[in-house]
Amino acid sequence: MTYRTVKRYADATTPEELFKGQWQGRPSKLDEFKPYLDQRWSDDGCTNAWTL
Repeated sequence: MTYRTVKRYADATTPEELFKGQWQGRPSKLDEFKPYLDQRWSDDGCTNAWTL
């Protein structure tokens, strides 16, 4: 790693600060299914990605 990468990681106060770049804000194929997946994950306790 370069010193810039190490500095970026060291200076970040939250993990979200590291998520910057060309892929952020881009729509996902899963966007329309996220409410359903969140409901299954939290309410039904299904934590297996294959089952979801």
